[in-house]
Amino acid sequence: MRALARLFSAIALTIALAAALAAALTAQAASARTFIRDAEIEHTLRLMSAPVFEAAGLAPDSVRLFILLDPSLNAFVSGGRTMVLNTGLLQQFSRAETVIGVIAHETGHITGGHLARRAQAVESLTGPALLATVLAGAAAVAAGSPQAGAAVALGGQSAIQRSLLAYSRAEEAAADQAAVGYMSRAGIDPAGMLDILRTFKGQEVFQSRRLDPYALSHPLSSERISLLENRVAASGASGAPLDPGIAYWFGRMRAKLDGFTERPERVLARLDLAADPDSEANLYRRAVALHRMADAAGALAAIDRLLKILPGDPYYWELRGQVLFESARPAEAAAAYRRAVALAPDEPLIAGYLGRALLASNLPGSEAEALAILKRAARDDPGDAGILRDLAQAYARAGDDGAAALHTAQRLALGGETAEAARMARRAMDLLPRGSPGWLRAEDIATLADINAR
Repeated sequence: MRALARLFSAIALTIALAAALAAALTAQAASARTFIRDAEIEHTLRLMSAPVFEAAGLAPDSVRLFILLDPSLNAFVSGGRTMVLNTGLLQQFSRAETVIGVIAHETGHITGGHLARRAQAVESLTGPALLATVLAGAAAVAAGSPQAGAAVALGGQSAIQRSLLAYSRAEEAAADQAAVGYMSRAGIDPAGMLDILRTFKGQEVFQSRRLDPYALSHPLSSERISLLENRVAASGASGAPLDPGIAYWFGRMRAKLDGFTERPERVLARLDLAADPDSEANLYRRAVALHRMADAAGALAAIDRLLKILPGDPYYWELRGQVLFESARPAEAAAAYRRAVALAPDEPLIAGYLGRALLASNLPGSEAEALAILKRAARDDPGDAGILRDLAQAYARAGDDGAAALHTAQRLALGGETAEAARMARRAMDLLPRGSPGWLRAEDIATLADINAR
């Protein structure tokens, strides 16, 4: 009974999160774009946001950060302490202070309670979306982490109808003033906040379809900009140098996103004309672009140059593993991923990649090791569909067909494949001991699928 109470409590929490997200994204964005996971980018965003959250009196781990694969300039908060940043925003601006300013502004909306004072209408929260929120609740219970549950809830986002948030000008001005205070207390120059406002200044004359989403949801005014300029000028942190560590990781993040989101031919052409083609950031861009063009040898050569600069960097070892794995060299990939895991033992996404490479390598003892690694990765990050897929495969190879069916059912449910998820859940129930935790989880999936079918 206690476990059931914990489950329904988590379900309520994640349904509230999904409801808030439903009011935060447009239906078009939901159908055309996805949330992405990347250990290095998530590390960078935590590093950039932590000083602001702490200055605002928020525990950094209490704010959930998600990355939306979308080239437009946008960021928003929903569901209390959930913040979503578009990849376009992360790539557009060359100064980390600008993105930190956006994070600080959105933090002002959180601490100002602007979402709590606005009705959060959900046009649709049924079917796969509801199933995803329940699985998120179970994941949060299993991991003891609301962030884990939130990540799973996002997996069902494509089934939810969304409408765009629009703040009032008074709320925008209040968030601006709060953000300047947070950045000042954190010792970060708040002038970066002005960059994005000046970018959008004058967009009020555009037709709505030509406006950037951030300009639509965060209305501008000359008075608001003037007030912000005055507050920034009076800030004690005005002109303060940025922490070199934050600047470094921000540059790496932009390089990685450029390599993976832009046309590789265009990336390489720009690098050929760059004044510093052999800088660390440009070597990173080159490695990723060459990999995307199926030039494994060229990509590995660029990565090896990066590893000569930083031999103990886990994310460069992770990229080396990715290139090798996607070039059908799983045993070599496993060696690279193993080094990355040793250097970053608290990154479950990287551990998941090691488990995947071990499964594909067919080395002696690799299957048992992969199962152990993937179980830990799924425990620490239960919202990643790739980890669930590989864990199901590892269980199947170990002869545990019940656990394999259960984790396949979870993965299918998160992807919105309700009927197939229910079928696999019932198979898991037939194979697992009746009343066991796995059997009960499978029963939840099957029951919710039945409700959805009515």
